[in-house]
Amino acid sequence: GVGDMLDEVQVEGTFPDGTKLVTIHHPIATMDGNLELALYGSFLPVPLADCFPLPEAAVATQLVQAPGGVLTVNDELVLNASRKPRALQITNLTDRPIQVGSHYHLIEANPYLEMDRKRAYGYRLNIPSGTAVRFEPGDRKTVSTIPIGGNRVITGGNNLASGVVDEAAADGIVAKAVEKGFHHKPMVVSPEEEARNAVAMICRMPRSVYAQTYGPTTGDVVRLGDMELYVTIERDLTVYGDECKFGGGKVLREGMGQASGLMAAQVLDTIITNALIIDYTGIYKADIGIKDGFIAGIGKGGNPDVMDGVVPNMIVGVNTEVIAGEGLIVTAGGMDAHVHFICPQLCTEALASGLTTLVGGGSGPATGTNATTCTPGPAHMKLMLQATDVIPMN
Repeated sequence: GVGDMLDEVQVEGTFPDGTKLVTIHHPIATMDGNLELALYGSFLPVPLADCFPLPEAAVATQLVQAPGGVLTVNDELVLNASRKPRALQITNLTDRPIQVGSHYHLIEANPYLEMDRKRAYGYRLNIPSGTAVRFEPGDRKTVSTIPIGGNRVITGGNNLASGVVDEAAADGIVAKAVEKGFHHKPMVVSPEEEARNAVAMICRMPRSVYAQTYGPTTGDVVRLGDMELYVTIERDLTVYGDECKFGGGKVLREGMGQASGLMAAQVLDTIITNALIIDYTGIYKADIGIKDGFIAGIGKGGNPDVMDGVVPNMIVGVNTEVIAGEGLIVTAGGMDAHVHFICPQLCTEALASGLTTLVGGGSGPATGTNATTCTPGPAHMKLMLQATDVIPMN
């Protein structure tokens, strides 16, 4: 019910010394709450809780998932499963915190992060896509790293190692980095320890947390609104560990999830990330690519230089806009084949009910339009097209 859909309440109070913002997470925690506090200052009598008995039907359905809720198996997903992880020790030599994102090229990282830069060459952090590791001042951490995916091309960062990853060039790249003031400290790891790390440093994520972060995946069950209809996701076209995430410090950044050096014609205009698609082709999750106003592709979007499984016509570049589709359902719009175009408000009502195409006619609140679905003359058609130019309706 309401308690499940209301995740948080924010109250901002103004006081003589300034404003204070209080955020309450999961504010509806009990069935009745504290009625005395709720009515404090209202001068209304406090009723007994017995006045509000719980309906028997509600008791029977307490275990039913909340409207729009996601049911997941109590299990974990392995991220970046096709790549072998290995350890890398990193020390923050500065007096301020430094964050490194999931897809940032470690060889290019902050010069005051001391690490084995040869070992870091061609690698990134083995953490969930779009997250980061924070190194506090003086922090020394041993982190899990994995080879970058896709075509294994490094771009962006500090321009130390741009180009296809080439192990033969690693020593020269590290020497150039040291020359420019980047801290480098060789790390010695025995073969036995390397083998142990390959197992111990696998990146796992609980399915429930994954669904909250990237949307439901294969096998998860979603309740459709407040109906007694549940759908099971049949397949996921994204790649675990290489999902597209947008926002401060997230994946869709230059040289990471966003390809470098491509013209607008070579990349998507818009990408909808991690959307749940429900239509005649199935129930599945994918990125949706839009080009020139049309759906150009459905699958895995991103940067093929560093990501696995990117569809050739779904490359994200500097000219690509992003819409976060996590937790949202995308489906084909409906069509109404008999519409009297009496007023523009009917388009608002149609969009609210899922209709994106209206077939009919009329010229506004005229007697002829009330009776028929005809737009009688060229002048009427011109004016009607002009009047609806700003409405996103076919």
